[in-house]
Amino acid sequence: MRKAEPGVARDPKRGSWMFVVDAPGAERKRRQVKRRGFPTMEAANDAARAFRRQVDDGKVVVPDRDSVAEFARAWVAALPAEGIEAATTKHYHEAISRLLPTIGTLPLQAVTALDLDRSYSALLDLDRSARTVRASHVAAKKMLNEAVRVGKVARNVATDARPPRARAARAKTFPTWDLEQTERFLTAIADTPDATLWHVAAFTGMRRGELVAVRWEDVDLARSTITVCRSVGKGLNGVHTKSPKSDAGRRTVELDPPLVEILKAHRKAQTERRLALGSGWRDNDLVFSEVDGSAIHPDRCSKRWSDLVRRHAPALGLPNVRLHDLRHGHCSQLLDAGVRVDIVTERLGHASVAFTLSTYAHREEGDQRAGLAKLRAVR
Repeated sequence: MRKAEPGVARDPKRGSWMFVVDAPGAERKRRQVKRRGFPTMEAANDAARAFRRQVDDGKVVVPDRDSVAEFARAWVAALPAEGIEAATTKHYHEAISRLLPTIGTLPLQAVTALDLDRSYSALLDLDRSARTVRASHVAAKKMLNEAVRVGKVARNVATDARPPRARAARAKTFPTWDLEQTERFLTAIADTPDATLWHVAAFTGMRRGELVAVRWEDVDLARSTITVCRSVGKGLNGVHTKSPKSDAGRRTVELDPPLVEILKAHRKAQTERRLALGSGWRDNDLVFSEVDGSAIHPDRCSKRWSDLVRRHAPALGLPNVRLHDLRHGHCSQLLDAGVRVDIVTERLGHASVAFTLSTYAHREEGDQRAGLAKLRAVR
């Protein structure tokens, strides 16, 4: 005759069977878990053994009162210790913060897929893009994965949520300029501050953070190269200098003769300004700086470009383009000029040829130097 498992007994109030099993509790204390309503002793025995296995495997969730907002703050704060870059941490912080007005006060252990769906709908009602909402979903999924890992919740309910479909969330495409349009605009703004910066951006494809971080020690005008070895990024605590996030980001960018001459003239003008300012010059060895040699904030760099485009592009019959679109334009121009796609990948610092191909059409083959010569043939 089978015996009752330890903790299994008849429920004196209901006459059915129940079990009482010790389980982990808050602050490392033990607690008793009761389950009632089993029709037979065997059913209660089986349930008690299954529950003990969950306890042994660490799969029993300890009840606590943390809200979604409280756990989100702790999760974001722990990301840098995991080696997550400051810019990525900032992205996750902003993405998860968008959900907090609707689910932030809910207990973490009580949040459901339907709660997430309602939060996504609320963002869409506020005219947030599908891409933005999907980014918040990705952040929620990553956060809840961590909640599962540390035993805060039993499962990740974000896997059952319904964010905007990936197709709807594809990045918006922005216009770019061809070579003739780029040359026309740069000629029109040749006498404006930062003109050299815009030339280098347009004809190297360097990223904004790379441009404001480049130093003269990284520039070899005799060899016509710029070595990209650092960048300026934005995090929760402001801007910071960092190394490129991948080996592909560390690269040598070749310059064509017109750009070398522009940089020589820029260096001469900067030297004259440094001598004129004397002790007022901040010597950071930056190629592109404010008038006193201090660093240019990346956002200020973008705003200056946008202001120039807004003032000059309409009169030139050109569409508005963002600063980052100069990078896209340069890539397309190189491919159109016959530069091999693997060399374009290397020049732009893309992670792989596959990424370049997924973003830009494949063109004829050539090489970087020859392609640059073709690119400037109209000059």
